[in-house]
Amino acid sequence: MIRLLQRLSLIIVCIAPLIFAGESSRADSTDQPAIAVIRGRAVCLDDAGRIVDSLFYCKTSRFGFVDKDSKLYRFSEADTQAAIFTDARVRQRELQITAQLHGVNQLEIIKVQSVRDGKLYDIYYFCELCNIRAYAPGLCPCCRNELQFRESPSD
Repeated sequence: MIRLLQRLSLIIVCIAPLIFAGESSRADSTDQPAIAVIRGRAVCLDDAGRIVDSLFYCKTSRFGFVDKDSKLYRFSEADTQAAIFTDARVRQRELQITAQLHGVNQLEIIKVQSVRDGKLYDIYYFCELCNIRAYAPGLCPCCRNELQFRESPSD
């Protein structure tokens, strides 16, 4: 009986650090940014972070996103994927953004999709010649031809 208690004590001593390590890693995981899926429209922002009424032409490279409840989210200036909003065709569409939510209202894009007739479409730019897909308008990095805007039904 004493031998059994000694073994159980040894097992508890060996397992306890693993249990507490698991608890601390779960506590640390709450520090990770949340994933948000938001529907709305992309907007241009001025230097002060206010919405600029410019559906067809943005004089800025700062963008935000307004959801259906008129809440304004801002994109991190370091988020290179926000360059997709330089295209007026993208800003004119109803969009669904999947992004990491930092703080209260700052987004870092994971995926941008358009919404048409309740269905999701992937938005991207494509070079037919080089078979290259990009997520911002501009020139093909290979042949230097203009990338073509594409929308395809989402899987």
